[in-house]
Amino acid sequence: MKPSHTRILAEAAYAAGARDRHEAAMTVLRLLEPVTHHDAGALLLWDPMDHAHRALAAVTYGNETVAALGDRYAASAENRPVRERHLPMRIDDMPGDYRVSPMYREVLGPAGFEDGMTACLFSDSGVYTGMLHFSAAARGAFRDDAAELLKALAPALARMCDVARRQTTGCAIPSGANATLIDHTGRAWAVESCAPALAPTQPDFNGFLHRFMASPQVAATGLQASSEGWLTLQVLKVADPLGRPEPAVLVQELPAAGLPHSLSPREYDILNGMAVGFSNQQLASQRDVSLRTVTTHVERILHKMGQPSRAGAVASALRDGILRLDR
Repeated sequence: MKPSHTRILAEAAYAAGARDRHEAAMTVLRLLEPVTHHDAGALLLWDPMDHAHRALAAVTYGNETVAALGDRYAASAENRPVRERHLPMRIDDMPGDYRVSPMYREVLGPAGFEDGMTACLFSDSGVYTGMLHFSAAARGAFRDDAAELLKALAPALARMCDVARRQTTGCAIPSGANATLIDHTGRAWAVESCAPALAPTQPDFNGFLHRFMASPQVAATGLQASSEGWLTLQVLKVADPLGRPEPAVLVQELPAAGLPHSLSPREYDILNGMAVGFSNQQLASQRDVSLRTVTTHVERILHKMGQPSRAGAVASALRDGILRLDR
């Protein structure tokens, strides 16, 4: 391999390790162009949960062409040799005359392409993870050095497309914290080196998650009750693990040492009711206790938090991120 191609290989392999899959895929397509001389390119990953291909990045191809180069391409008999050989293959490497195949006559030819090169991607354990397609307007565009470079880069691209791998998020997760990534469909993803967060399994958490995803907020901090006690949570909007435009939510949690300001469970409940805007009378009616009981709780809350008023206590709780996220 030429020194210049070795440099491109190193840069592309490094780019493939970026946390943002879409950005990484676009960078790889751009870096490879001086060697592959492609007029169009697309990197597609295989999502084993949905049993479908998803485009991480595409250049020049139209949307219909990209869609055909996913599930239809993988299922077609004429393209089986590409998947079976585990090597990049050009149109002229295919057995028989590929240009009379349905894929070429109905998809690639009408799109204006005379040549093409495809690599199916496989993880270290041999699991299929996706495909990289290149097309060119002229025949003979893809030389041996392009196929050689793509073969060397394939393992790095396979790791980038492997959605079964535990996800990294680009966020600094506190040591010892549990973490889970949840995409806009509600699907939970494991986070590298972290045990799964417990909060998303609690019945009241989904309501908060839907409100948070629909809001302009990018982060929230608070507490969550669980079967194992109180949890300190931070939730952040991060990039989608499949490169889709909708953000995902990273849930990070640590066990809480106890309720803040030495509040009792009832006082903490009242504080959260105050934050919602309920009056003392409303709080009393909701809990089937006397107004005097709630007033006493409020007085104790203000004393423990060192605040002169209900508004001051709520503002302090919001600022310190100690309210229940699920309420």
